Amino acid sequence: MSAKGTSLSERQIEVLLAISELSTKAHRNNLRVSQGQEASAYRDLAQEYKRTKVKLESVAEEARKLDEERESLERELGSYEFQLRTSRDRLDHSSGTDYRSLPALRAEIAALEGKVSQYTEEEIGVIDQLETVTQQREALEADLKRQLQEALAAKEALETLRRDISVVDETLQADLAGLKIHLDPEVAALLERVPAQVIDKVAHVVEQACSGCRLRISSILLDQIKRFPSDAHYCEECGRLLLPNGPQAG
Repeated sequence: MSAKGTSLSERQIEVLLAISELSTKAHRNNLRVSQGQEASAYRDLAQEYKRTKVKLESVAEEARKLDEERESLERELGSYEFQLRTSRDRLDHSSGTDYRSLPALRAEIAALEGKVSQYTEEEIGVIDQLETVTQQREALEADLKRQLQEALAAKEALETLRRDISVVDETLQADLAGLKIHLDPEVAALLERVPAQVIDKVAHVVEQACSGCRLRISSILLDQIKRFPSDAHYCEECGRLLLPNGPQAG
């Protein structure tokens, strides 16, 4: 793809290269804010904090259910203990009671003792579980507090970077505007034809390939470049502006 009839002077080529270089610097600075070490560190810490918070909520819910189960067992145990005391009192004061009813009363006491023993063991088991879960919750709360502090520190570092890069970007944009003033409208239009997603908009032919995307240039375009070496051409793959008079080979 060529832009025949648009010959570029050495000065225009220098300006186009400078514009591309400054645009690339600005883009890299923006990438550093969104994808650099500081941004990655903050994202990782924020994700870790969220995962720990979810775990903590799950453990807290488990603790709540265990505590409810413990209270239920405690009520049941209290009821059986009361019944057992009542039955024992009846047995202790059974001197005037019909002896034929004593076996049933003793059986009732034995059954109640079994229930008290059962519910006591179950309550102890739930208390042990609750203690373990409580320890897990306390450890997660400590982790969450630490992770929050680390995430806030990472966020502050990222915000500082954003402010610093914003100052640099203002200078870069001012320099870009100053360079574009020196371009003729038809030369500036050459840059507009490069796809917007391509940041470094200019390239050269190096070993029959585009120096930008590194893909091989077709024989047809190579022939056009040889026939019209002073004209501007475009890479058929990435759309970059292929500048003439660059370090070309074969």
